[in-house]
Amino acid sequence: MGIIIKQSIKGSIWSYVGVAIGFVTTAYLYTNYLTTEMVGLFGLLLSYSVMFAQFSSLGINGVTSRLFPYFRDKEKAHNGYLFIALLVAAIGFLLFILSYLIFSPGFIESNIEKSKLFADHAYLLIPLTFFMLLYSVLDVYNKVLYNAVLGTFLQEFFQRILIFVVVVIYAFGLINTQQLIIFFVIAASAKGIYLLIYLLIKGEFSLRPKFDFVTKKLRKEIFSVAMFSTLTGVGGSLVFNIDKIVINQTLGLSSTGVYTVGFFFGILVLIPSRPLLRISGTLVADAWKRNDKKYISDIYSRSCINQFIIAAFLFGGIWINIDNILVILGPEYEGVKWVIFFIGIANVIEMATGGNAQVIAYSKYYRASLYFLIILMVLVIVLMLLLIPVWGIVGAAIAIAVSIFANNLMRYLFILWKSKMQPFTVKFLLVPVVFLAAYFLSSLLTQLQLIPDILMRSVIFTIVFGGLILWFRVSDDVDGVVRKHLRRE
Repeated sequence: MGIIIKQSIKGSIWSYVGVAIGFVTTAYLYTNYLTTEMVGLFGLLLSYSVMFAQFSSLGINGVTSRLFPYFRDKEKAHNGYLFIALLVAAIGFLLFILSYLIFSPGFIESNIEKSKLFADHAYLLIPLTFFMLLYSVLDVYNKVLYNAVLGTFLQEFFQRILIFVVVVIYAFGLINTQQLIIFFVIAASAKGIYLLIYLLIKGEFSLRPKFDFVTKKLRKEIFSVAMFSTLTGVGGSLVFNIDKIVINQTLGLSSTGVYTVGFFFGILVLIPSRPLLRISGTLVADAWKRNDKKYISDIYSRSCINQFIIAAFLFGGIWINIDNILVILGPEYEGVKWVIFFIGIANVIEMATGGNAQVIAYSKYYRASLYFLIILMVLVIVLMLLLIPVWGIVGAAIAIAVSIFANNLMRYLFILWKSKMQPFTVKFLLVPVVFLAAYFLSSLLTQLQLIPDILMRSVIFTIVFGGLILWFRVSDDVDGVVRKHLRRE
C-alpha cells in the first residue's frame, strides 16, 4: 500500500490546491463576470469534447490499462507500445473528423434556438477534442509507468490555474468575449501539450514500432479488449456528460450554466479519490496478472473505508455552509442548492464503494463492466428524461444519484458473488454516526457574518469529525498517517 498512500497524498495536495482555485473561479469569477450562458458554453464544450475524445480513442486506453504489463520493458522502450497507442488514436480522430463533417450541420441546427452561443462556437470542438484525446492517451500511458501524480496535477491544478488566469484577464477588460472563449479552449488543451513535452524529456516517448513483439494471440487480445473498452468508454463518458447535454436541449444554455456551477460543488466530494484510483488501478491490474487476490482484497477494503471518511468529511463541510455558498453565488444560482446535495450524495456513494470498478475491470470478469454500464446508461437517460421536465436541473441531479447508487450496489454484489471479497466492516457504521454528530454540533452555531460563519462552522465540524474518527480508530491508514505526522513533530 506504500506507493498508493504516497502518490495519493501527493495527488491529493494538488487536488486540494486545484479545488481552492476552482472555487474562486466558479463561485466568484464565473458568477460575477460571466453570464450563465457563457458558463453553460464552457461546461458544454468540455462535456462534448470529453465524449468525442473517448470515442476517438477506440478503446486504446482500456488496452493500456489492462495489457501494458505484457509490454513493460524500459530497456526496449516498452516494445513499441506507445506507437501502437498513438496510431490507434490517430485513426480514431480521423473518424471523428469525418463524423463531425457529416453530422455537424444538423447538430448545430438543433442548438440554434436554445443555445445559439454554443452553435456559433461548435467548431472549437475539433481542436479541443484533439488535445483531450492526446492527454487521455498519454495520461493513461504515464499512469501505467507508476506516475499517477502528474495527471492529477495537470487535470486538477494546471488546467484550473490557466482557466483562472484567463477569466481574471477578461475580468480586467484586457480581452473581449470572443477572445475569452478562444483562450478558454487553449487553457483546457494545454495539459495534453505539457504531458507530451514531459514524456519527451523523460525519454519515455518512443515511436519505434515493434510489430514482431505482438504475437497473434496478443493481437487478438488487444483487439478484444479495445472493442470492449470502446463500448464501456463511450458509454461511461456518455453517462457522466449526458446531464449537461440533456439540460441544454431541454432547458437551454443558461440552465446548463447554473447546473454546471452546482455540479462543481457536488463533484468536490469525489476529487480526492482520483489520485488513489489512478495508482491503485495499475496495482490491481498487476495483482490480477499474478492472481494475488489477497492483495486485491486489501486494496479494495482500504479504499472503501478511507474514501468514505474523506467523502463524508467533504460533503459535511459543503452542506453545513450551503446557505453561505448560495449567498456567494448570488440570486441567479439560487436553484443549485439541491443540485449540490444530490450530486454530493452520489459521489459519497461512489467513494464509499471504493475501487470496485477497478477490481472488476482488470479481472477475468471485465466484460461484466459493460453490462453494468449499459444498465447505468439506461437508468441515467430514462430518469433524466422523466425527472428534468418535472424538477428541472434538480431532476438531473436526482437521476445521477439514484443511478450511481444502483450501479455500485450491482458491482458490490457481483464482486461478493464471484470473488468473495467483502470490503465493509462494522467500522463503516461509525462514519455516518460521526458525520451526524459533527453536523449537529456545527449547526447549533448562531448565524454570523459570512466569512466568520464559514470559518467557525468549518472549524467545529472539522474538530468534531476528525477527533471522533481518530478516537474510534475507524481507519488504520488515517490513524497511521496522523501518528506518523505527530512523531515527526
